[in-house]
Amino acid sequence: MKHPRNIALTLIATSLLAACGSDNDSNDKKQNIAPVISAESQVSFDELTTLTLEPEVTDSDGTISSYQWAQLSGPEIDLSNTTDATFSITAPEVDEDTTVEIELTAADNQGALAKHTTTLTIKNVLIAPVIDAKDPQEINENTSATLNLEASDPNGEVISYTWSQVSGVEVEIADNSNTNLEFTAPDVDFDEELQFELLVTDNDGQTFTQTLDVIVVNVPTDALGSPKGLETIEVNGRSVEAAQNELLVHLKEDITLEEQQAVLDKIDSLGGSLNSYDKKLKLMQVRVRDTAEESVLINDLANLEGVRHSGLNEIVAPDSLRENPIKFKKPKSNKSMQLAMAKKVASVEDESTYTGDYWHSIISADKAWQAIEEDSLESVKVGIVDTGISDSQTSLDESRLSRLQILADGGYVTTDTDDTDSEHGLWVTSFVAAYNMAEGKSYSGVNPYANVIHADVYFRRCDGILSAADCPFGIGEKTFVTDLIAGAKATIDNGASIVNLSWGDTSKCSDPTEVRLQSRRSWRLNQTNLVEYAKSKDALLVYSAGNNCEKADHQLLLSEDDIGADAWKTNALIVAATDSSNMDATFSRMGEVVNIAAPGVDLGWGNGEVGSGTSYAAPLVTGSAGLIKGINSSLKAAEVRDILLSTASNTVVLSDESKDVGTTSPTKLLNLNSAVKTAQLTVDSDLEVMAATSLSKGTEINKTIEFSLPETTVNALDIMFLIDVSGSYDDDISNLKTQADAILDNLTGRGINVAFGVSAFSDFPIDGYGSAGSGDEAFYLLQEVTTNVDDVKSGITSLETFYGGDYQESQLEGLYQVATGAGRDINDDGQYTDAGEISPSSIGWREGALKVVLLATDAAFHDSDLETDYPGAGFTQVISELQDKGITVFGLQSGSNSDTTEDINRVVSATGGVSFMLSTDSNEIADRISEALDEALKEIDISIEHISGEEWVANITPEVIQAAKPGDTVTFDVTLQGVKSASIEPLNYEVILWVRGDESAVLRRVVLPITVPVAE
Repeated sequence: MKHPRNIALTLIATSLLAACGSDNDSNDKKQNIAPVISAESQVSFDELTTLTLEPEVTDSDGTISSYQWAQLSGPEIDLSNTTDATFSITAPEVDEDTTVEIELTAADNQGALAKHTTTLTIKNVLIAPVIDAKDPQEINENTSATLNLEASDPNGEVISYTWSQVSGVEVEIADNSNTNLEFTAPDVDFDEELQFELLVTDNDGQTFTQTLDVIVVNVPTDALGSPKGLETIEVNGRSVEAAQNELLVHLKEDITLEEQQAVLDKIDSLGGSLNSYDKKLKLMQVRVRDTAEESVLINDLANLEGVRHSGLNEIVAPDSLRENPIKFKKPKSNKSMQLAMAKKVASVEDESTYTGDYWHSIISADKAWQAIEEDSLESVKVGIVDTGISDSQTSLDESRLSRLQILADGGYVTTDTDDTDSEHGLWVTSFVAAYNMAEGKSYSGVNPYANVIHADVYFRRCDGILSAADCPFGIGEKTFVTDLIAGAKATIDNGASIVNLSWGDTSKCSDPTEVRLQSRRSWRLNQTNLVEYAKSKDALLVYSAGNNCEKADHQLLLSEDDIGADAWKTNALIVAATDSSNMDATFSRMGEVVNIAAPGVDLGWGNGEVGSGTSYAAPLVTGSAGLIKGINSSLKAAEVRDILLSTASNTVVLSDESKDVGTTSPTKLLNLNSAVKTAQLTVDSDLEVMAATSLSKGTEINKTIEFSLPETTVNALDIMFLIDVSGSYDDDISNLKTQADAILDNLTGRGINVAFGVSAFSDFPIDGYGSAGSGDEAFYLLQEVTTNVDDVKSGITSLETFYGGDYQESQLEGLYQVATGAGRDINDDGQYTDAGEISPSSIGWREGALKVVLLATDAAFHDSDLETDYPGAGFTQVISELQDKGITVFGLQSGSNSDTTEDINRVVSATGGVSFMLSTDSNEIADRISEALDEALKEIDISIEHISGEEWVANITPEVIQAAKPGDTVTFDVTLQGVKSASIEPLNYEVILWVRGDESAVLRRVVLPITVPVAE
C-alpha cells in the first residue's frame, strides 16, 4: 500500500478584508484594520502524502482571534483540524492529477475578517511494483522445480511476469510468462549455479526486475552413470582409454561410516564430485573437474582407510579373435524349435557333427550328456554379459532366453528384441546353451538345459550420428568397466547363479610384459567388488583369461595380500584357451592366476563357422557350471567351482611360449564328465546348514560338527584296476578276466555307489626297459572311471600281455598317471609323440568318492629316485601325488619276490592300504580284491576340507579323527574368528566345509553362515 508523506508549506500570498466603517466617521474615532493573510495561491503535492499549510496571518491594530479552514471544491478531504493556525491535509489516492480548493478565513479581535483561497493540485504518483528478494534456492538435479518470487504493486496491480535465464547450464523454462518459474534441473556433475531474472509490469506500465539464484545440487545415484566422454591417459607406461574426467573408487566391504566420510571429504577437497554410489557393490563413480589432477586423486584416495582401489573407468573389449564378424540375420524362430528337452541331451552327440566340434570329446561333454540322460535337472539361470543377441537368432529356443538392455544411466530394462550388430554375444550364448536340431540344423552348446539371461552392454552411444566427429560424446560404440559391472549385477539380481564375462582389458600381445601384467591386474581390481557381490549372492563369475599373449601372470591383484583375493578363490573362475591338441593357445593368458583351461581355438557350435579366443573357452566352463548346479541345486557357488577344478584333467600341454617363461599352470583342463559324476554323488550327501553366527572383527566363537558314519562307511567308492601286462603276468590276467564278473558283482553289491576304471603298465618302449615292437608302454588307460559295469568288463577283457624288457617295470609311472593323468613328455617338446611318451588323459575320478587303486603285479618297481636315467616317476613324486589326491593303494602281489614285496609295501603303507599275497597265477584274485575292499571300508581317517571362507576359521580340532568305524559318532570343534569390521550395513558370509574320509570321500557338507553386524 501507499504510505503518506508530510510536507510543511508556509503560505506567502496576502488576503485582506477591510473593517466595517465610513470615511465620514469622526476622525477622533480610529478605524479597525482587517487582518492580512500571506500565502501561496497554488500548491502541488503527491497523493498519499501529508501537506501542512502554515500561512502568515497578521493584524496591524489588533490580534487574530480565530481561524477557519474550509474546502471549496474537489474530492472530500478530512478537515479535522479546521480551526488551527496551520492546516495539515493528507492527499487521497488519485488516479489522475486532482485539484482541491481550500479557503482560510481569519478574524481579528474586533471582528474584521480576511480570506484566502489556495488551490491544491494532488499529483497522481506512478509507483513501481516490488519483488521480495530470496536467498539462493537449492534444487536437486534431474528434478522438476517450481519457484516463485512474491511480487506486489502499492498503487495498482501486477499484470505481467517475464522470466529469463541469466547464467548457468541452460534449461528450458516451461512458461516464461507464468507467475511461477518452472523448469527441470539439469543433470550436473558438480553443484552448479543458475541465475534467473524476473521482470514484472504493473497496470501503470511500471516495471521492476529481481534476480533469483538457484543452486542445482549434484545428487549421487545408486546406479552407475554413463561416461561423459573419452580420453587417453598414460598410466604406468601404458596408454589407457578411459571415461573422461572420471574415477572409480572401490571400497572395502567392511568400510566404516567414518572411513566413508573421509573418502567423501577427500573427493570434495581434491576437486571431485560423487556422481554415483552403489552401496551394494561398494563402488563410487567420481567426476573430476578439468582443473583437477586425476592422478593426484587416484593416489590420494588409494591411500585412505577403507579404500581397496581407485583408478580409471577404462574401456573393455570382448576376448575373441573373430574380426569383422558377419552380420547375423536369420529367419525368426518357429514352432519346430520348441523341443522336448527331457531325454534329448544324449542325442546331441549323435546328431551334431560339425566344424569345430572337437571340444565335445576334449572336455568329455559327449560322455557327460550320456551320464545325465536319466537325470532330472533343476532349471538354472545362467547370466551372459555381452554384446546382445539378435531376436532373429535360432541357436536356442526363445523360451529359454531373456534379454536385459543395460541403459546408459546404469539401469536396465527387460526386452524381447535386440538389434545388435555384433555376433560376439550370439557366439558366447551358443557355446553356453545352444540346442537346435530342427530344420536341418545342428546347433549345440554345453548346456541345453540352461535358461539364459543375456545382458547387452554393447552401447551404441552415437546411434544416428553421421560421423564420429559429430558424436556428442566422442566415444562411439564403447563399453566401459561400469557397463560391464552393471550388466553382471543385473543378471545376478534377476536370478543368475553363474555369470559369463568374456571381456578383458585392452592390452595387446605387442605390449611389453609389464604393461600386460599391470593392465590385467588393474582390470581384476576393477572387478573385485563385483566378485565380492557375487559371493554375497552365492553366484559364480566365469571370466575369460584374455588374449594378450601374457604367459606368466602369477599375481592376481596389485597387492599380494589383498583380502579381496579371497572372493576370487571361491566365486570366480579365470579360463584359458587351448587348441585341439590341448596346448595353450598362442594368444591365451597363462599363469597361476588362471584357474582352468578349455578349448578356444577354431571352435564351433554348429553354424558352419569357427572362432577363437578365450571368449569362447569361458562359456564352455560357464555352461558346465550350470549343469553341475542343475544336477544338485543345493550346491553353493564355491562348491560348483571346487567340483570343476578338482575333477579337471591335468592334460593341458604347455606351449613353448609358456615354458620359456617358466610357467607351469594351469594344467587343469575342463572335464565335464568327471564333474557331472561328482555332482551326481553330492545329491545323496548330507548337507548341514547351521544357524547364522554374529561375528565381529577380533572375536571368536565355537561351533560343533557332530554326526554318525554310515554303516557302509562311505557313500561312494572309485576303484581303479592297475594291472601288470608285462610278459610274466599272462596267467594272472587270464584269471582276472575269468573272475571279472564275480569281482564286479561283489564290489557293486555292497550298497555303495561304486565306479571302476581299468589301466595297465608294462614299461617304457625304450632300449633297456621295454620293446616298442612288442607293444610295451609305461601306461595304458583302458577305461576311465565309470559306473557302467559293461564298459569296465570290456576294459578288463581288453587286457593283454606284452614284453616288459628287464625285470623291473613301470608300476610307479602307472600310479603317477592314475593319480594325475598328466602324461609324460620325455623330451619336453610338448608333442607327446616320441617313443615312450604318454599323452595326458582323463582318469575320471569322482570328487567325493573314496579312491582306491588295486595294484596287481609280480615284479619290482623302476624308481627314478635311484635310476636317474629312467624316464618315469620315482617313489617320492608318486607317494606325494597319491597322498595329495587321497588315493589308497592296495597291493595284489603274485608270487613272493622280496623286492616286489618291499616296493608294494612302501606304497601301500604310505597311502593307508594293505598288501595281499597271491599265488603265481593270481587264482585267488577275486577273494583278495574282496578282502582289500573290506579293509578299505573297515575304518577311515576323517578330516575337514575348506571349500569357502577359510579366513574365518581359526582352528578345527582335532585335525584328523583316525580309524573311525561304521556307525561311529564323530565330533569336530570349529573355532570361527571375526576378520571383517562392522560396517555401514550387515555383511553376510559363509564358511563351507566338506568332511572327508581318507581325504577323498565326501561324508558331509556343512555350511556355517556368518553375519557381521552394523557398526554402532
